[in-house]
Amino acid sequence: MGATSQRAGTEADHLTHQGYERLLEAASTHRERLVVRLGGDVGLRAREITAIHPEDVVRVRQDPDRFVLRVSEGTDEYREAYLPPAVERTLARYVNSNGIGNAERIVDVTPRRVQMLVREVADRAADRTGDRSFEAVSAHDLRQYFARTLLRERNVSPRVVRAIGGWRSLEALDAYLDTPSTDEIVEALDPETGRPPADDTALASALIDASTRAELEADVCSALAERYRFAWIDAHETGGEDAPSAAAGIDPEEVPSLREEHDGSSTNGGESGVVESGIRYGETRYGRLYVGASGPATDRERESLSLLGRRIGHAITAIRRRKLLLADTILELEFTCTDRRSALIAVSDRFDCRFELESIVSASESLVYYLTLTGASAPDVLTFAAEQRGIEDSRLVEGRDSGALVEVAVSRDCPLLLLTDYGATISEATIGSGEARIVAECAYDTDLRALVERLTEAFPDSRLIGKQAAERGASGLDGFEQGATERLTERQHAALRAAYFGGYFDWPRGSTAEEIADAMGVSSPTLHSHLRKGQRELLELLFEEG
Repeated sequence: MGATSQRAGTEADHLTHQGYERLLEAASTHRERLVVRLGGDVGLRAREITAIHPEDVVRVRQDPDRFVLRVSEGTDEYREAYLPPAVERTLARYVNSNGIGNAERIVDVTPRRVQMLVREVADRAADRTGDRSFEAVSAHDLRQYFARTLLRERNVSPRVVRAIGGWRSLEALDAYLDTPSTDEIVEALDPETGRPPADDTALASALIDASTRAELEADVCSALAERYRFAWIDAHETGGEDAPSAAAGIDPEEVPSLREEHDGSSTNGGESGVVESGIRYGETRYGRLYVGASGPATDRERESLSLLGRRIGHAITAIRRRKLLLADTILELEFTCTDRRSALIAVSDRFDCRFELESIVSASESLVYYLTLTGASAPDVLTFAAEQRGIEDSRLVEGRDSGALVEVAVSRDCPLLLLTDYGATISEATIGSGEARIVAECAYDTDLRALVERLTEAFPDSRLIGKQAAERGASGLDGFEQGATERLTERQHAALRAAYFGGYFDWPRGSTAEEIADAMGVSSPTLHSHLRKGQRELLELLFEEG
């Protein structure tokens, strides 16, 4: 038992959440990334990874879609492993991109080769980070990381973990279970004495109803101060001696010293009694949320507050976009970027080609760009692009006299993605021979300095070369556009936009429904549902108004 405990502790040191993210970033191919995620997010053994087929993926719920993976455990036996939505989309894209048949093996290598792939990724992570502990990471460690995450941090029942992970007994999971503290025992058995989770009606109202960022932050802090000792929010630019952008339950003048004490503490919610969570949306950081706990925070509370930070970031972005939509005066910005860390810029430089943006569609974990490609062979460009960091998927939609229409799903490392996350709208973008020119619109009162700093921090070879205020002109279609905006849900609008620019409504069709659904990271039935409902709303608006 002592040896087991020592081994578990060693694994925890070299494969934390941050370490797992670094491991994923070190994967240089889609196959490597898929193998790592099947081990770390699904809990598969190396031999199990080599034995799965597309037909083993089973949808068990719709709207939202949820999937399980049937994992063979013998001649006629299998278990059902949970397949997270993000992993299911990665799996589906890999299957489609490689033309894998329903009964064919998805990872068509030996278990030994899977172990070697993980070792190669781990060695690459060690080289990139300088952290040699990555060299000890194996395929087995990914499975153990899976168990630790569910049991220790997400508090999933050991019975569930045993069932989805294929452990033969509950005792086999003992190495991944922490001994509960006195506070955790009391909180679990007498919930009234514990702090409630960071989610209630007041918080929901603040996140949905606030019309300005200041109102949102003030209402969130007030709601949190009802259950914690205090709460405050630091904007991204706040630091040092600055006062918080919002606070409740505490004198704002006390925050700088408490902030300094917390920064010097080695524990989260320990000596300083402060729990911290980042506020962000996509690649955009809006600041940090702090709450004053009366004692050490539980893993569940930290996870809940981390989720709340992301929800606040999403709400801030929604407020910015709503202001931009309704504003009569907007700010038009023009940027150039030659930073090769952006995959599309690197691709255009490699092939001396040109991309011109036709449309952007928001998908579940990425942005889908529809681009006209000129100056190079589309198959060659897309093959090269598929291996670049940040590009999740790409395909040729159709060939045209003016150039090829291509679809590229981008999840990170792109200035267009960063600007969109910040609440701006991309009105024009061209990328050619290693340089991007981007025209974006944002609300007139946008903190331009913070936006430019965020862009140049991520992409140092970027410059703001123009800015001007512009009046939105009136249009005879304004009434229809406003009605459509009010009627369509965000998903319906995204589905219709992706289908239109992807050639789904053309004759003959430039894309099938399955291809559009795959680009958006949803199932084909879900896409059809959004399209039918969206078209119905537009037709009702057109004929009722007529």
